Order: sequence, then structure tokens, then C-alpha cells
Amino acid sequence: MLRRLFGLFLAMTFIAGLAAAEDGCYTIIVGKNASSDGYVLLGHNEDNARKFVAGMWKVERTEYAADEFVRLQSGGRIPQVPATLSYWWLQMPELDYSDGLVNENGVAVVTNNCPSREDDPVLVDGGIGGPVLRRLVVERVKTAREGVEILGGLIERFGYTASGRSMTICDPDEGWVVAMVNGRHWIARRVPDDEVAMIANTYTIRDVDLSDTKNFLGSPDIVDYAKKRGWYDPSSGTFSFEAAYADRKNRDASGNTHRQWSGLNHVSAEPVPLPEEARLPFSVRPKEKLTVRHLTAVLRDHYEGTPYEKGAGYDTTPAHKRHTSTICAPQTNSSSVFQLRRGMPNDIGIVWWLALWQPCSTPYVPIYFGLESAPGELGYSPDSGASCPFCVVSPEFGPMYQVMADLSAWVDEDYAARIGTVTKAWNELETTSYAAQPAVEAAMKTRLVEHPDIARDILGRHVRGTISTAIDRARTMMSKTNDVHLEVK
Repeated sequence: MLRRLFGLFLAMTFIAGLAAAEDGCYTIIVGKNASSDGYVLLGHNEDNARKFVAGMWKVERTEYAADEFVRLQSGGRIPQVPATLSYWWLQMPELDYSDGLVNENGVAVVTNNCPSREDDPVLVDGGIGGPVLRRLVVERVKTAREGVEILGGLIERFGYTASGRSMTICDPDEGWVVAMVNGRHWIARRVPDDEVAMIANTYTIRDVDLSDTKNFLGSPDIVDYAKKRGWYDPSSGTFSFEAAYADRKNRDASGNTHRQWSGLNHVSAEPVPLPEEARLPFSVRPKEKLTVRHLTAVLRDHYEGTPYEKGAGYDTTPAHKRHTSTICAPQTNSSSVFQLRRGMPNDIGIVWWLALWQPCSTPYVPIYFGLESAPGELGYSPDSGASCPFCVVSPEFGPMYQVMADLSAWVDEDYAARIGTVTKAWNELETTSYAAQPAVEAAMKTRLVEHPDIARDILGRHVRGTISTAIDRARTMMSKTNDVHLEVK
């Protein structure tokens, strides 16, 4: 039995590795007036194959001397600021472009691989990219717009090292999508306050109006450069950034267009044309105010009930054998929803709902910003002797990583028979967590002011209790199959 499961795991990892090259990650941005909280929501699936483990830890505020610098991975450097902010970091030590972060001001950052057609990039001092670029944003900014401006300035100065990527930067009031092109070009668009945007793995920004600085920022020559390269002919019509700059293969890949359509179709107030019929919109108005649970439903999607669903049920085509590219995919190794709220202490106003591995078979648990460190069950210990924060040598992981890896493999072995039991268990757990949230936060609001240490201890106990319950339920569900245990790495 163990050999058979291990073989399944290797096969899935191989397939996922192929798919991740062009079909990895998915992002949802909900404008503040489109959410039930009245603040921005951000959802994200990280798709990098299950052999890569993400570790969560909290980075505290740090002060620096006036002559210190930040060294970039490619050799350049920039002056360090006098003090950096505190932030939570979901880190993938073996990968350069997969970290998620949220800082003490409620500025969150995630990214999607979006290859460009650029084949002659200009890079200065080796360019800038990797985890350091997104860390420079969350360590320094109070707002998402400020993050976009810092990001754009660094790209114009050094040049972006990867083929292309969409970085999403959100705060409680604004959500921005920044499309970065290999070299020194970029464009950013603000998600309308009453709309929802979705990103798979190709650029989604089309119309560009740099004179509208409330909603657009970017390289001033973004249109002229496209003309120069022969990517845009003004006689053909209005300029579209994605049409001009996106990699031709990824722009039309069904794994990208179908995923974006399926997410928009979940929430849109109006019918969304199939991508075979028309280019998908950047964003849509939702049919109702969206909550965390609306986002988790999208992030668990496998095209069920759509024209792209293969087969009539899981008995014949289990979810993760239908496609290598669905929103919840064979290669998904973490899923996140960020609640970014004002009007209360940020310790409780910023909540990171985290699911490890495929979210269809694992639960979302709340991580409040006010926790002093990751709970032991979710613990992650970077090498304290490393010379830099992203130089992890021998990380240690808490039991939740292994248990949820076991559970997702166990479900995939007989998806039709097991997904119902798992779905019921996590629906009950998550319903309880969401129902308890107002009371927990109301109790903490005053205590955080009067007795902050006690309040954070109570908050930590609440979170650890939810995580421990999830681990216990996962083990109970798997108890019928005692020999399931796959190595995480």
C-alpha cells in the first residue's frame, strides 16, 4: 500500500512540475465595496508541486545603521531604510518566486507567473527579482499604492529578471495588479472598488490610461516601446497591454483562460462569455457582497458544473485526474485568503486564512497578525545561523505540514469515496471558525489595549486550538488507512 501511494505521489509531482511551468498559481482580488466587510479581500493558490514545502514565520521590526544596504540576488544593492516593518511570511525556501507576505499595515503581496514576449531585456547590475523584491515592498510600505510606486521604481532602475509576472499588492482600501515585464517595463491597474478581478498565468490588464493616475501607474513609454518592437500597430485599434506584451502561448492557453473564466463565473452578476467567444474582462461586478467563504469556494474549484468539467462525476474522473490545470490543482501546495480590515487593532483586523496543500481536501485556519509567532503545530524554524533572511538551510516544520500532505494524498487515492467525508468535516470546522470570529475579535479589541500580552496569549490559544482540531480530525479520517505517510520533501 505504501509503495502504491508513494508511486502516486511521484507521478503527481512529475505531472505537477510540468504544469507549474505555465499554469501555476491563481489570484482573486475583491474591491472594498464588493466585500461584506467593506474592505479588500485577497485570495491566492500557490501551485509549485507538492514536493516544495512552504513555511510560515513572523518577521519582527528591525532597525538598521545608516550605512547598511540591501544586497540583491543578482549583485546590485540599495540603501537599507532605518527600520523595517513587521510581517508574516509564507516562505518556500527552495523557490525564488513563490512567497506570500502581509505586513503590520495590512499590505499583502502575492504573485503569479505571467510570461512575457520580451526577448531583449535591459538589466542593470544583474536586475532585480526573486523573494527580495516582494520583501522590499512589505518591509517598507503603509499602503498598496506606495508599494506599487516602490516596485515600479526598482524595476525601472534595475530591470526585472524573470520573463514576466503579475504581482498583486493589496491593503484594506485598494487592490492593485502590477504586470512586470522582463527588463524595465511595467504597468499597474487598480481593481475597481465594486468589482472582483481574477488572475491565472497570463497578463489580464488590457486598457491603459496613464493620465488616470488614480487607477493606472506604469512605465511612461509602455505604448511607444510596443510600437518600436512591432507588438502594437495603432491602425489595428486601441492599445491592449496584454495583447502587446504577453507570451503568445500562455495568452491563449486553455489552462489560463478557463481558470480565469471559471473564477469570474462563480461570482459575476452578469454572464461571463466563454474565452473561446471573447476576451475575458479584467474584473466583474459580483452578484452579492463577497466573504472569505466565497473566495475559498473559488480556490477549491475544479470546473464543476461548467462546460469545462470532464466527466459526469468523480466516480469516473476524480477531480485531480481530470486536468493538470484547474484552480485547485494537483500541484497546489498552499491556499490563502487575506482579510485586510481597518476599524480595529491590526492584531485582529489582519487575518490570514491558510490551507496547506490542495484546499479541496484540507481546511482553512485563521492566523491573526497579532500572534507573536507561528503556532507550534504550524511552526517553521528558519536556520538562525543563516546570513540573510531568505538563506534557509535546514528548516523544521510542525506536524500540520505532514498531516495535511498525508490527507491530500489519502483523498486523491480514492477521491469519489473520500471527498464527501472530508468536505463535511472542513465545512463544520470552518463554519465554527467564521461564526466565532466576531465574538473573538470583540473580546480581544479592548484587551489588546489594556493587556496586550494576555490578549495575544488568548488569541494564540484560540488559533492553536483550531489547528489542533484540524489535525485531530484529519488523523481520525485517515485512521482506516494506517499505512499512509508520504515524505513531505
